[in-house]
Amino acid sequence: MSATVRDYLTIGEVVEKLSAAHPDLTISKVRFLEEERLISPERTAGGYRKYRPADVQRLELVLRLQKDHFMPLSVIREKLDDLDHGKLPPEIKPAVEQSEAMALPLDDAETVPLDRAPDVLGLPTAFIRELASFGIVTLVSGERGEELPGPDIRVAHTCWELRRFGIEPRHMRMYETFAEREAAFYQQILMPSVRHRTPEARQKLVETLVDLMSKTGELKDHMIRRAVSSLFEDIA
Repeated sequence: MSATVRDYLTIGEVVEKLSAAHPDLTISKVRFLEEERLISPERTAGGYRKYRPADVQRLELVLRLQKDHFMPLSVIREKLDDLDHGKLPPEIKPAVEQSEAMALPLDDAETVPLDRAPDVLGLPTAFIRELASFGIVTLVSGERGEELPGPDIRVAHTCWELRRFGIEPRHMRMYETFAEREAAFYQQILMPSVRHRTPEARQKLVETLVDLMSKTGELKDHMIRRAVSSLFEDIA
């Protein structure tokens, strides 16, 4: 009989996984951070913790903020609350970027009810609806009606910030088209790796995808800079 394949780690496996970067990490410390509401892993029917990739990423981020930025737990909790609502505090941005290779960003981010967007996100409901009308974000049905999914929260914030340059949602549709095409390209490249559904294969796929996104992002940045330089030669 074949062994059951798990898509999560136990608390002991998490400590072992992070021990190289955090040798002082113990099971007791992980449990303490859970009691402090900094991480909230799922539980099995028997009460055992199930650490999925996003949980491990969050724990690693907490540890990095403690170790490298000397933040007290109360401050870390506030920053994580901001992150959960799609706001990336500048003081933790470097730590977030260093932790992203462990899981895809915002995989399990919570949704925000549309009627609470002004209070929670600082974004007008009408603006989010306008983004949705152009396919920039997608609204889903929830317990309180329409909701903005976690992965779309940062998109909406960035679009709102671009308005100060006179860039409206109708101008942003081209970026959604680019993103869809690039995602399809990634799928074509990495499809052979998706056939195996083991946790190890998924983690390897995530790491490869993050690396690929980083390299293609660098390429796009270089190409855009080159193109802009040719258009603004007199100020370059």
